[in-house]
Parts: sequence; C-alpha cells; structure tokens
Amino acid sequence: MALYILLKPVLFLLQHTPRCVLITAAKILGIALWYISTDRRYVAITNAKILGAKDVKKTAKQSFIYTFMAYVEIFFAHRVDDKFIKKYVEVEGLENYKEVRKKHENMAFLGGHFGAWSLAGILANKCADLKLITIGRSTKNFAIDKILDELRTFEGVKYVTHRGAMEKLPEYMKEGYMPGVYIDHIAPEKDCINANFCGYKVPVIAGIPAMCVRKNYPVMFFFAKYEGRKIRLIIKGPVYPDVTLKPKERILKLIEDINSVYEEQYRQYPEQWYLIHRRFKRVEQEDGTMSWHIYEKGV
Repeated sequence: MALYILLKPVLFLLQHTPRCVLITAAKILGIALWYISTDRRYVAITNAKILGAKDVKKTAKQSFIYTFMAYVEIFFAHRVDDKFIKKYVEVEGLENYKEVRKKHENMAFLGGHFGAWSLAGILANKCADLKLITIGRSTKNFAIDKILDELRTFEGVKYVTHRGAMEKLPEYMKEGYMPGVYIDHIAPEKDCINANFCGYKVPVIAGIPAMCVRKNYPVMFFFAKYEGRKIRLIIKGPVYPDVTLKPKERILKLIEDINSVYEEQYRQYPEQWYLIHRRFKRVEQEDGTMSWHIYEKGV
C-alpha cells in the first residue's frame, strides 16, 4: 500500500502529460534502449528475421520506438474521447464487424502486442460500441496491479487478471461484455497448447480458444496500427471453430487459424510488433521435446 501511495502522484502527473510529450519521451527511451540493451536488440533482430523483414536492423530499431509508444499511451488512454477519435483514428473493417455482430450475440475478441496496443481496448469500445472484459497477467505486486487495474478500466471496458478469469467470464457476458485478450505472447505451459506460428510450433494460450470451441463462438481481431501520430484500428475476422473436428482437434485448428491472422498482420508490419519479446523461447521439436535455442547467438 505504501508503494501505491508513493506512485499515485507520479501516475497523476503522467495522466496529465500531453500526448505529444509522452510520445517524444517514448521515442527517446526506445532509441536509448536499442543502444543500451544488446540482449533485447539481438532478440528483436532475431524476431524480425523470423517475420521475414526486408531490413531486419531498421525494423528491429523501429519496433523499440513503437513498443515504448505503446507503453506510455496507457497514461493517455483515459483521455481518448470523440474529438481525439475524429482527429487521430481511422477504422478499417467496421462494416464487416457490424454484419458479423448481427449474426452472433456472443463472440471473442483478440488483439496483439502490435502498434498502439495499450489503446486497442478503449478504441474498440469507442469506435465499435463494444463492451469488453479484458484479460491480462498479474504482476504479483499489489501496487503495480492496482495501478494497472485503474489504467485499464473504463466505462465500457473492464480489466481482470488471468487467474480465475475464465470462471468470471459467463457473468460478465450476461451483462453484455465480450471477452478480449492478447494471446500472441509466451505463457506458462500449463495454460497453453503448442501450435504453428511463423514456421515454428510454439505454446499459445488456450483458454479463450477452448471457450470458443465449447460455445461455438466466432473470433474477431482488433489491431491498432500506428500511422505517425494517428492510429488505424484494423478489424479482422471472423474465424470460426471447425465443428467437423473432434473437440481437441477443433481447439488446435482454431488456434492455428488465429495464429494465421496474427502472422499475416505481423509479417505485413513487422516493426509494429513487440519484437523485444522472446516469443520463440520455447519451440516444440519433431520428437515432442521443447527447445530453447532460438535466441542463442550464433545459432
């Protein structure tokens, strides 16, 4: 509690800092980390190669800037209003989403650590009139978790940590909230199923795909792409569970279909993905064992 009280003035200051100042600071921090952290730089370059970037170093360096822009935008999120959206946001795929929404009372929404991912939830709420219950990881630090809860909760957007979230979802969905989560990150093996992604078989968080298979919900995607200081909200989908398959096969097929959407988006704009993350830290080999060699230098 003491740490939370100490951090509140800093939080207040950041939440009242102009967006242009936050973005400028993010660019400086991103470039600084690019030169300071040889380890993260190597990870980003390796990921850029996996995505097939034409200029891997330029792509990796740009991703550091976008990553820090996404980090600091969380302090601006509560100031997103109709005026901001009119001036800075364009939406792609809205009519398709509306047609899908007419056919399905419930569905799941997936985003990724791509572009302005800190703003994706509130932009989906404002631009698509979508009530979201977003799911994220706990830091296991009371002060940080409480602050994140405040930063990620809005009118029409609620935030819960991942532990126990699946049990809470039915009640939230009865209130008109749709589940929203990013599953493009590595996670504990017990929460995952190994599935193909960018040429590798990697662990993918299985909770939401498994729910969609049980309930036969379609999956829609929201990506918030930076275009200078403007943002393009890209809506994709739907992806449906294949009802002709057995349940376990159906989950795996849905996850791989989801990964195909991620892969298409990330290969098209590799610099906007969170390249400093060790997404390919654990890779399943042909014999079923897990390998950790992807980020070893020289391999």
